[in-house]
Amino acid sequence: MSTTERIKLPSGAWIQLKDPHTLRRGDRQAVLRAVQDPESTMAAGLDMVNGLLKVLVIDWSYSLPIPSESPGSLDLLPLEDDDALTEAIEPIRKMLFPEKPDPVKDAKDPASPTEPSAG
Repeated sequence: MSTTERIKLPSGAWIQLKDPHTLRRGDRQAVLRAVQDPESTMAAGLDMVNGLLKVLVIDWSYSLPIPSESPGSLDLLPLEDDDALTEAIEPIRKMLFPEKPDPVKDAKDPASPTEPSAG
């Protein structure tokens, strides 16, 4: 198992995440299974963060079981650490669930003076 550096949180606590390069298909499926209400964007986003933390957190300084052992532990974390945790796992979320190309958004900008480069 590879190690990662500890991420310091605003409360003074720290977390250690699994090396994202060791994640497997089953990890992605575990995160997806955590999404209870895919129709609600907000609920799905919260479920996704909780699912990711359950898969990713391998150690932390809280006097609580890690999320893979007790997912309810996440509800007991200080509010001040919540945004920092979400921000810390965002690059991994993007790696596991890359955004699909949006032809409308990615279309040539008519205001641009140059043509898009060939990829």
